[in-house]
Amino acid sequence: MKHIVYAFVFASFLSCVSTTTSEDSKTPATGWTDDDTYTVTVNDVTEKKAVEQAKYQILKDIVNVRVKNNSRYTDIIKIREEFEIPLQNGKIINKRDIPGGIQIYFQIRDTGLRQKFQRQ
Repeated sequence: MKHIVYAFVFASFLSCVSTTTSEDSKTPATGWTDDDTYTVTVNDVTEKKAVEQAKYQILKDIVNVRVKNNSRYTDIIKIREEFEIPLQNGKIINKRDIPGGIQIYFQIRDTGLRQKFQRQ
């Protein structure tokens, strides 16, 4: 009986020991986190160019979703106006130096963002 108790205590101790995580586990997910949050990743030479590229990628993703849904609202100029505030309020949630530049994860948030993406 004593051996079972010792084994249980030892197993409990091992389960509580912290393990180190790899760099990949710290990488945020891209795409939809929830109905109000969308994240993209881009690589570019500078942070400023990467942010602009990320905003362009989001607009491109919106157009693609709307074209697939046969939406009549696919004009990128109007979409840019419609998503101006979420894009301006977007933020870099992860930044990493890579050979030849920088990699960023750029996230936008807005209430009902997924429905706005899929507007028909």
